[in-house]
Amino acid sequence: MELVMLGSNAFAHIVEALILWISMSQMYEPKYKQLFTGCSIFLGHIVMFAVFLTNNIYAITVINLLVYIFLIMLLYDVNKRTAVFWGVILIVMMALSELIMFFTARYIVGIKNAGKNTPADIIFMGCLCNIFYFLIVQALVFIRKRSVVFDRNDMSKILLIGSLTTSLIVFMTYYIIGTTWSLHRKESIWMMISSVGLVCSDILILWTNIRIDERNAENECIKIQLEQEKADAKYYRLENEKNESLEILRHDMNNHLNTMLAMQTDDDLREYITSIMEQYNIKKRTTFSKNNVLNGLISEYTEKCCTENIGFVVDIRPGTIDDIVATDIVALFGNILSNAYEAARNCAKSNGGKYIELIVKRKNETIFIKCINSCFIPPKIINGRYISVKKDTDKKHGYGMKSIQNIVGKYNGSHFEQFDEQENEFTISIMLMK
Repeated sequence: MELVMLGSNAFAHIVEALILWISMSQMYEPKYKQLFTGCSIFLGHIVMFAVFLTNNIYAITVINLLVYIFLIMLLYDVNKRTAVFWGVILIVMMALSELIMFFTARYIVGIKNAGKNTPADIIFMGCLCNIFYFLIVQALVFIRKRSVVFDRNDMSKILLIGSLTTSLIVFMTYYIIGTTWSLHRKESIWMMISSVGLVCSDILILWTNIRIDERNAENECIKIQLEQEKADAKYYRLENEKNESLEILRHDMNNHLNTMLAMQTDDDLREYITSIMEQYNIKKRTTFSKNNVLNGLISEYTEKCCTENIGFVVDIRPGTIDDIVATDIVALFGNILSNAYEAARNCAKSNGGKYIELIVKRKNETIFIKCINSCFIPPKIINGRYISVKKDTDKKHGYGMKSIQNIVGKYNGSHFEQFDEQENEFTISIMLMK
């Protein structure tokens, strides 16, 4: 009996570790890879199980709470207050689920010694408590994510809740049968195996549901980003047409003023004409390549960099990006320059100045793109990917790099990022094939 009790509690700690891992990963961004996060949570529950063997309810409660707060704060991108909040909530819900199940079995169903009779009784009660705890935590996750209002076309959440509720009913039925009927040993064993299997299948269903949600959210963000890129491409094309008109005006005005400078000898007039040329940037060049969309995009960042006193050097060789469609140009160069601009803007002058260098060359069928920018704040690395310093919300970190990766993959290319801590410099190198 003691061995069964020990095994049942060990299985309960495994399930609780999975619930903590899955629920927190649904709500918050993990700081490390999933494997490290999962192993850390299981190690924490091993400590909790060791304390459980002491049978000291006060020590168990305090250690469980401290371990949960420590794990949440260590493994997820949350502040201390949030870690304490969820640590307390999860421990309370865990205890509450056990109280509700034991109360239901003893005072509603009428089983006075619920959870203390036979090995089957112990296992069934453990599974009942875990599945009910699972159901409560998922309800809290849906509330936290405001997912209680389901999409009409998305039945996954309803199916998940239905599966957990059905499992709860099945466990209760098994428990009533096992405690009121005289079952043979073989029947009891099969009921215990099916109960454990049902708990595992519920966890697998939830895990699958999470992966589907993540994929759907990512696809939705990509669709929105694609629409934005189409709109940006149109805007940059119009921007370039405006720049071309201004270029013609600047060219003509420059010729007229130079003619006036040559004709007049009055020093005041010459100084006045020169100031006009400098004030309106008449000698400023606004064309960087033969691609209208890219010209508009670079013109925008030229103005931004000028406002922020960021040195912006562009070297785009002729005919380098003729084979890249407009939306891909916006997605690729837009994200590269956006990340570089945000990083350079946050640099102090004492750290070597603010600068961005964009170089685009071509050799045969291969396009080489290199962007170097000053970067005082080291970029984050999550799941092996660099994340920009931009302050995004709602877990949107990394979609700019994902967009770059998608374009690179579309053109059978490769990319490489590097951060130089000594020079405070970030470099992204991209190679695209025709």
